[in-house]
Amino acid sequence: MSEYITYIWGSDASGKGGDGMCSTELTLIPCGEETAPYFQPILSLQTQQIIAYEALGRRVSGGKAYSLGPFFQDTSIGDEHHLIIDRALRSKALAKLAADDGQAKLFLNLKPSWIYHNYRETGELRTLQLIEHYGIDPSRIVIEVTEEAFAGRLDELSGILDVYRREGCMIAIDDIGSGYSNFDRVASIQPHILKVDLKLLKRSATHDGYNAVLNSFSILASQMGASLLVEGVETKAELYQALKVGARYVQGFLFSEARAEFQSSHAFERLLQEVIADYTEQELARHRSLFAVKGHLSELVSGTADIRSAADADALLEGLRLGVTDNVVRMYICREDGCQVSSNFLRAETGEWRKDDQFQGANWIWRPYFIPNMLQMKSHGQGILSRVYTDLDSSRPMQTYSCPVGELHYLFLDLMI
Repeated sequence: MSEYITYIWGSDASGKGGDGMCSTELTLIPCGEETAPYFQPILSLQTQQIIAYEALGRRVSGGKAYSLGPFFQDTSIGDEHHLIIDRALRSKALAKLAADDGQAKLFLNLKPSWIYHNYRETGELRTLQLIEHYGIDPSRIVIEVTEEAFAGRLDELSGILDVYRREGCMIAIDDIGSGYSNFDRVASIQPHILKVDLKLLKRSATHDGYNAVLNSFSILASQMGASLLVEGVETKAELYQALKVGARYVQGFLFSEARAEFQSSHAFERLLQEVIADYTEQELARHRSLFAVKGHLSELVSGTADIRSAADADALLEGLRLGVTDNVVRMYICREDGCQVSSNFLRAETGEWRKDDQFQGANWIWRPYFIPNMLQMKSHGQGILSRVYTDLDSSRPMQTYSCPVGELHYLFLDLMI
């Protein structure tokens, strides 16, 4: 039976529902007495403990809980009816938090249009009133701006969210990178937390650009001074992905579904510690291998090489071809001003090398890491290994080892990982 069929208000003798609504008019609206907030834990990879819960609406009937997601997504039901149920759920969730003696935070989902229109009409924010009513420290509340079309002015929405911020609440933006949660909204609101849902990205999970997209969210969060929360984590492999992209917080069925009660803050500590230990061991082994390559390359390359022309640069690379490790797939030499003086030396899948001179004279100064890397190598007089990135030409995950050769030139070797 469709979940919508069960969304029926109980009525009293006057024909009104429990919240004063006519049951004959609103058969798709859940009964207020049957709705309840359920709480899905959010875990910190820093402490391995539950640090927050996301409050999610449920209809409870016959001992079973049903998601209210379809109800809130039903556009045939007016916002006024959605708001009645949402406010009732928020009140119950905050009452539950107030009665709890823990320190976990509570994420409350709010549509930007609700926040915007209600504040413009009344000058009040219902959630702040409830926080005050229940005597809750506002720093325990995270206002999660949900993904939806928003026709109002972003600067006004940001100003309204700043009211929450000034009271001590944190701000999160949901479903970054999907639908309406665009970068204009992120830049304007400047949230404390960016939420990325792996489930929304799974359709492209086998695409070469999948990890690049995830990494871009990590970079965005770090540039904004925000924390990254990865939700939809259902397997240990997905938890590894979250660790790899720099998530601070995680959420998903790997740990727990939403429940009616709060859980012990240590409930998933052992699981997280075991996975983090396995991940750390794997990453250490991978980096030891890479640094072994780095040490080998340092022995091959003379820092006193005299490069006066493109021919000198190509000759140096010709001499390196047989000495570099098998995972080196591209080599070239640049001056410190970003100009490439050598040809590209490219290794085919068969292991043979070919020379491509089309990039001689290309300038790579536009890459944001180029100048900092040059200065770092010049200062320390040794090579450096880049972070993992996706190669523009092959779309494969790569790292680049670069080191000084002579006074003004730098060797770059792209390593396939």
